[in-house]
Amino acid sequence: MTEDPYHLGADVVHDPAQEPHRHMTRLVAYDITDAKRLRRVAKVCQDFGVRVEKSVFECDLPDDTFEQMMALLIKEVDEETDMLVAYCICAACTRRIRSIGAIVRPRDVLIYFP
Repeated sequence: MTEDPYHLGADVVHDPAQEPHRHMTRLVAYDITDAKRLRRVAKVCQDFGVRVEKSVFECDLPDDTFEQMMALLIKEVDEETDMLVAYCICAACTRRIRSIGAIVRPRDVLIYFP
């Protein structure tokens, strides 16, 4: 088992609601139809957040950094065939996150340079 799973019924229980969040949490999900664009979109998301599913990223970002991320994603997404959505999750809602299964949120500190 991984070091910090959120896992119901596991010996090690990690409560995502107790994770420190410095900014607004954004949940970014996408469905990209072209393999090259898919890799580029995933790379942008990896630069700004943590992958929680294959096409879903959790990002703890200030507004200006989130807008930079979205500007980069807009350049990659084909609005005719692709889909991308970003949800803002407030601190109160972040404290109520529930999950089942071995979902790992790395504890790496991300530093953004403008």
